[in-house]
Amino acid sequence: MINDLKKLWLRIREKAIIGITIPLAILSLVSIYYVLEVNVTSNDECLWMHKRISPDSTAIVFDHVKVEGVTWNAGIRNGDYLLAINNTEVTSPYQAQNLLNSVPAGEYAEYTILKDGEIVKTRVYIKKLVNFGMLAVSLQAFIWLLIGLIVLLAKPDGVVQRYFYLIGVINVLVGAGSIVPQSFFFGTSTEKELHLIAIFGSLRLLGVSAISFVLIHFFWIFPKPFRFTEKNYYKIIMVTLPAIIFISLMYLFGGFYYGNTSDIAAGSKAMNHLAVFFTAANFIAWISLIINYFRLKTKEERKPIFIILVAVTLGIVVGFYTSKIAPAISDTIFNSPEYYAPIVLIVIIPVAFAYSVFKYQLMDVSVVIKKTILYGAAMLTIAAIYFLTVYLLGQSIGIAIGTEYQGIIAGIAFIVFAIIFQSTKDRFQDFITEKMYPEQFAYQKVLIEFSNDIATVVGKDNILDLMTKTFVDALRINKFGILLWSNEKGSFELVRKKGLSELELRIAATNIDEFLSSWSKVNRKIAIEEQHFEQIFPADSDRLKEEGIHTVIPMQVNNMVVGLLLFGLKYSGMKFAGKDIELLYAAASQTGISLENARLYQSETEKLNIVRDLDIARRIQQSLLPQCIPEINGLDICGEMKPAMQVGGDYFDLIPAGKNKIFIIVGDVSGKGLSASLYVSKLQTMVQVACTEDRTPKEILSDLNKKFYNLLERSWFATMTIALIDSEKKIMKYCRAGHVPLIAAGNGAITSFRTKGLAIGIEKGTLFDNTLVEETIPLEDGGVYAFFSDGITEAMNINNEDFGEDRLSHLLMNNRAKTSSQILNSVWESVSRFRGSAPQNDDMTLVVVTVK
Repeated sequence: MINDLKKLWLRIREKAIIGITIPLAILSLVSIYYVLEVNVTSNDECLWMHKRISPDSTAIVFDHVKVEGVTWNAGIRNGDYLLAINNTEVTSPYQAQNLLNSVPAGEYAEYTILKDGEIVKTRVYIKKLVNFGMLAVSLQAFIWLLIGLIVLLAKPDGVVQRYFYLIGVINVLVGAGSIVPQSFFFGTSTEKELHLIAIFGSLRLLGVSAISFVLIHFFWIFPKPFRFTEKNYYKIIMVTLPAIIFISLMYLFGGFYYGNTSDIAAGSKAMNHLAVFFTAANFIAWISLIINYFRLKTKEERKPIFIILVAVTLGIVVGFYTSKIAPAISDTIFNSPEYYAPIVLIVIIPVAFAYSVFKYQLMDVSVVIKKTILYGAAMLTIAAIYFLTVYLLGQSIGIAIGTEYQGIIAGIAFIVFAIIFQSTKDRFQDFITEKMYPEQFAYQKVLIEFSNDIATVVGKDNILDLMTKTFVDALRINKFGILLWSNEKGSFELVRKKGLSELELRIAATNIDEFLSSWSKVNRKIAIEEQHFEQIFPADSDRLKEEGIHTVIPMQVNNMVVGLLLFGLKYSGMKFAGKDIELLYAAASQTGISLENARLYQSETEKLNIVRDLDIARRIQQSLLPQCIPEINGLDICGEMKPAMQVGGDYFDLIPAGKNKIFIIVGDVSGKGLSASLYVSKLQTMVQVACTEDRTPKEILSDLNKKFYNLLERSWFATMTIALIDSEKKIMKYCRAGHVPLIAAGNGAITSFRTKGLAIGIEKGTLFDNTLVEETIPLEDGGVYAFFSDGITEAMNINNEDFGEDRLSHLLMNNRAKTSSQILNSVWESVSRFRGSAPQNDDMTLVVVTVK
């Protein structure tokens, strides 16, 4: 469910951001309107002081009456008492101000005053005073919100971008306080006004509670984050404190709505403390920006930040002037509002951000609005001129030729001119692109050329060399690296680098597949940027940042990441963003395909080499088997080994031991394939040395076991049958070391000889010798003796049925009148028919001996 909601948000987030911004922008404009038109304060250029004249009564006394001001001109001086305004008795300065605010600007209000013991009526000209502080906040909020929208839409998942946008949002909430009716502060709010106060007052309190923390956090992660901002305790503090402040303020100011004077006093005191905290937060943000400025290494990186630093410094100066200097050099804001007007200059801060964002592509905003408009207009103009010229030319030619063929001629002219003008149009379009986006245009040309060249390059090293040359030399990138996935090490390994200090940088692919899978659903141009490092490369995030890597582009083939491209800053000192990312991703995709093709080509070459080597090994192994059958009087012998693969672990040998004697050996090393065949070669050599006329099969097997035991790995073993046939005496000495039995067919009976014996290599000596049994078997005239491996009897068909000893025995009995070679061929044919389409699952060896 959560994943589905996340995917839904990724699909609709841009529309959602715009949808949120529109009502906020309207709220900001309404705030500006209220500051300028609705909630302006009437000003009579003096102060009213609440003075106690007796234990039971108070009066409003005029003070700080501006010389030559409107109140002065009405004959009122310091120390006079205000009794009524427009015949309404006044009891407090709040009530008096509320009455005065109802008088339009440029009109007169009638004051009833007590002057020198006499009650006097006089008319005072009314001016209106704008709240410059709220005006500055509302203007700044509107500008910041619009710039924040562009920044956030450029990179919705960027942490810095989100907080930049959030500053605009919170400023809008703070500015919403200007919509609160002034009657609220004078305690004369109607029930309808109380609803407005509850809504917009709550928004203001929310903004006031959060603005300092968001501002500080932004300048602690921009332009480079401080490490402590990644700590969990820091994140908890930055969320918890604003929430506590907001809840406290809502509680205190709740008394405002119901006239609780103690809550009013406490709330006012809390707001004063917050004002001090906000001033401190601005100072901290300014100091943080200065520190971050000097943390930047290159002049190009510092240039846009310097502009912002100057603007923020000016904002700090203006704020200090308005809060400290202006009150000292003017008696009151009512008498000298011009001294407080400079606070509006704080709008220069978002303006400076806007300039840096668009001029230097700060915060990865790669498209400047002005240039976008000009570029779009230029492209539309070209298209209009193009189609209009083609149409008019075609029509003119058609009219000149005549109306009969006008349509045909116009069509031909249209096509011809389109072909001629196309190249001109393309060149003009390139010219505009080059002028509007010179760096991007250069990148585009280089990367297009690279994409064309990479397809013709053969070999992984050549591809990597071309990539390095393109990105380092042509694009003049000082920090660059190529990492390729290694199945053996389970990580991305550095294979090419430029400007990186680590010689053996490797990156574990902890969360990259999950990230790319979710990201690709909303954006096919995938880039992993700094804010994602901690999420995707938790173990390597710090190293990447220390190396100056800001962007990682994955090389993907069929949704599989085969490598990573590491990028520092562009030659201009800016990060790659927007169209740059698209170009890099296109180049990375093309490179990934080329590298994968190179890998497949290399793999295929290696496979062909292995097949060739195995074929050679097969021929060598077959050549080691008996090629010429020794002629022994009274015996007809034939043998063959068929490996399941190119080479096998079966073995047979025919070794003469005099004129009338011959050793027949059949062995089977556990396993099959190349490794088994190597053990067979060693075993064959040992057997040929050991089989001498004066030794018996049992002695030979005992000697082989002792020598072979030390050569085999413990998981390996070999079974073997050795028979010594004496054709003159018509006897066979037979010994079996864990091998399949000897089958004899003769005189209408089948005999299976199963002497005891362990396989070679299982036990070193004593137990092997004690279990080994040698048997003397008389040879029958016309008898058939089959020495074989289990690959024949265990051959399986598609129903997983074994060929079995019974089938082999009956086959021998039915064919015993044939020659040994005919019997051998019959066995192969029978096994093949039995298997059908099932593959050969083991090596097969058969030696047939017939007695004449």
